[in-house]
Amino acid sequence: MDATFVITEINSKKTGFLLEDNSLVRACSLYNESLIGNVYTAKVVNYVPSINAAFLDAGTGDYLYYSLNDNTSHLFTQHGNKDKVCMGDELLVQISKDPIKTKKGVATSDIELNGKYIILNRSNDVGISHKISDVETRNNLKSKVQAALDEYNARYKAEDKDMCLGAIIRTSAEFVSDDELLFELNTLVHTMNGIIDLAKHSVVKKLIYSPDRSIKSELVDIRNKKKYDSFNIITDLEDEYNLLSVDFGSDIKLYNDDMVSLHKVYNLEDKLQKGFDRFVYLKSGGSIIVEPTEALTVIDVNTGKAIKGKNTENSFLKINKEAAETIARIIRLRNISGIIIIDFISMKKAESIKELIDHLKRQLEKDEVRVTYVDMTPLGLVELTRKKEAKPLSVQDFL
Repeated sequence: MDATFVITEINSKKTGFLLEDNSLVRACSLYNESLIGNVYTAKVVNYVPSINAAFLDAGTGDYLYYSLNDNTSHLFTQHGNKDKVCMGDELLVQISKDPIKTKKGVATSDIELNGKYIILNRSNDVGISHKISDVETRNNLKSKVQAALDEYNARYKAEDKDMCLGAIIRTSAEFVSDDELLFELNTLVHTMNGIIDLAKHSVVKKLIYSPDRSIKSELVDIRNKKKYDSFNIITDLEDEYNLLSVDFGSDIKLYNDDMVSLHKVYNLEDKLQKGFDRFVYLKSGGSIIVEPTEALTVIDVNTGKAIKGKNTENSFLKINKEAAETIARIIRLRNISGIIIIDFISMKKAESIKELIDHLKRQLEKDEVRVTYVDMTPLGLVELTRKKEAKPLSVQDFL
């Protein structure tokens, strides 16, 4: 699969567009206002025993939800009870989810720092991407990282158990040298130490750390995952080209044709409109209807003009598989999260249903956000859940 990342200005907004085999799968502002990844000192302003959760004030403009079921190893910067979280305690937390509509943002004590090859965390364990399949490579990477962390943890465990660190080795680490891998690990450890040390000497409700959310960071992440046969970047914005060409060299091109705008070349406005329409039409003649509600998103697949004459199982399977590809793309483009219910065209044969579900799962694996296939109900409805992080998008966000 080939991919192109187009950076251009639409409606006076600098925007990035990710196209996979010329299909639009992602659109994003070049200036991300998300809070995810930010680390704050926060004060406990409320504790609700019925849900075993606290609400924190980190100075972000609204309180943050902090689950005491999910967070058991707290990073106190000031507290009166070492065994539990109480009103008035001060904690070091990281934002794991942005506020969405009426839902609060979510804070966690499981602080993570993302590198090119490693995700550093407080798990005290070393994991590795399942996409690295070679057993010898997996064992070598894990042993190198584990040895370095064991040495670090041995120094700090006796004096501060909160300083014990773990890591997840990313797919991009498979072909990197040991020196480069360990250099990044040491850099991340140094950054984590700095965050925790600064927090201990800071006032409450202070931003301690903010990750790099520039478009460069996102593009580097895409390239490091090596999920595409080819990945190219093109922009008509000279300032962005000058900024990115240092890191991407020949992989980025500057478009300077005054006759036809870049977004017209890739038909971006039309792709946005069609990608966010309530009705999405399939090449087969079938269609998809997307209905977001407060509790979940319902997606209905219809035969439309695709069936003429006798209805056959093979025709239904063909439409459903095309719909599965389109639905997986729409979910990514619109950033639909939470519960998703899909009503595919009913099929009678068990092998047809299995082929459809397997195809759907393969399409969902392309998503950057975790999507879980739950089940197909007795009524033939497919249930999915997609991790909630940022707010869903609409065409108004871009046009």
